[in-house]
Amino acid sequence: MQLNIKKSEFYLLNGSATVKVDSGAIEIIGARVNPGEQVNVPTGKKIPLLGVEDAALTIEAPAEALTKMEESSIPVEWDELAASIAAEKKPGSLYKILVLGEVDTGKTFFSTYLANRLLAKVGKTAILDCDTGQSDIGCPGTLGMLLLAKPAIFLTELEPTHMYLLGAHSPGLHFVPALTGLVEMLRKAEKEADALIIDTTGWVQGDGGRAIKKAKLDMVQPDKVILMQRGIELEHLVRHLPAEKIVRLPVSQKATATSQMDRKELRELVSRRYFADARVFEIPFRQLYTDRCYFLSGNKIELEGTLHAEKLSGWEGTLVVTSGPLMPELMKSWPKDTGMIRNFIAGNEKGLMVALLDADQNMLAVARLEEMDFLNNNFRLRSNFKGDTGKIKGIQFGSLKVTETGNEAGFIEPGSF
Repeated sequence: MQLNIKKSEFYLLNGSATVKVDSGAIEIIGARVNPGEQVNVPTGKKIPLLGVEDAALTIEAPAEALTKMEESSIPVEWDELAASIAAEKKPGSLYKILVLGEVDTGKTFFSTYLANRLLAKVGKTAILDCDTGQSDIGCPGTLGMLLLAKPAIFLTELEPTHMYLLGAHSPGLHFVPALTGLVEMLRKAEKEADALIIDTTGWVQGDGGRAIKKAKLDMVQPDKVILMQRGIELEHLVRHLPAEKIVRLPVSQKATATSQMDRKELRELVSRRYFADARVFEIPFRQLYTDRCYFLSGNKIELEGTLHAEKLSGWEGTLVVTSGPLMPELMKSWPKDTGMIRNFIAGNEKGLMVALLDADQNMLAVARLEEMDFLNNNFRLRSNFKGDTGKIKGIQFGSLKVTETGNEAGFIEPGSF
């Protein structure tokens, strides 16, 4: 369809859709779109089209996907907040903004808009996406940080500046990696950015939600905490903070719930894109240190009937890898000092999400573990990593499994091997 949009007119467009600017200019989430530029809107996403000039658009979408609105859905408070941050920011320091809200409250939309506005006001602006179950920056299952070079519309389309592996969709069983990753990203932002916006998960209630949000508040020590709430559902998280640090923003009436199926499809769309041009390569066991596992952390020993065995530290016992369930009769020939036996069956690692690390533990890329080849003592990996594999010095294990194309394929219990 063709749409002529006048200056200051406002429309909402539901994905999936494509909008191309033929003449004039529009603004989407604070980013200007000029003639000849095209924006693809994925399923489950809704974007605002604001005329900054009289413009002619070509839109590929069902007629019901486009709605003309009486006024912009962007509250004036958002622009006022950007201006106040610019006024408060001290030269040479990192201004930190932590965004809190339940699911489907528009946290990512707000974070993107605010980042686009801050780019022109304070300089280098970074967004840290801590919502590993609905990642907009980097691969799902990771914390992703993006240092914006120019205003952005969909963060999923941009290459992350840094990533850190959580290895799961939720921090529920991964508290330590979630908080360690946050600290690591903060260190990088301190060196590279003038402002940092931290977009968090919607887990804000219950023992776990309260604990992880309080830990993040304590670690980040934000200059501003944004509460995107429908009522008072977030107030229990910030009772200890001074009033001047808290900004309360109502959830837009245009914010709608995203179904679990749409969430899964959006998540897998990002993952499929990440693995689209992946290749398979091998790295010897001896080249890598391992992290978040027992494997290759002990002293290798020979045990009859095993593919691999190693004596672990102290009371941890012995890790044995076998091709099938461990037979008690076989263990009768083993030494008596093996301690507790941790048995892992080869092949169960297939599809596991891992991080490839350099010598300084910086994440180089996400990979899918194809196989631990005990005949040749190699890891077989599928990844879009394009650099010299000799720079890969470590492998960090998650618990999420993916298919060759990046779709979800189950989980493995943390600590299995």
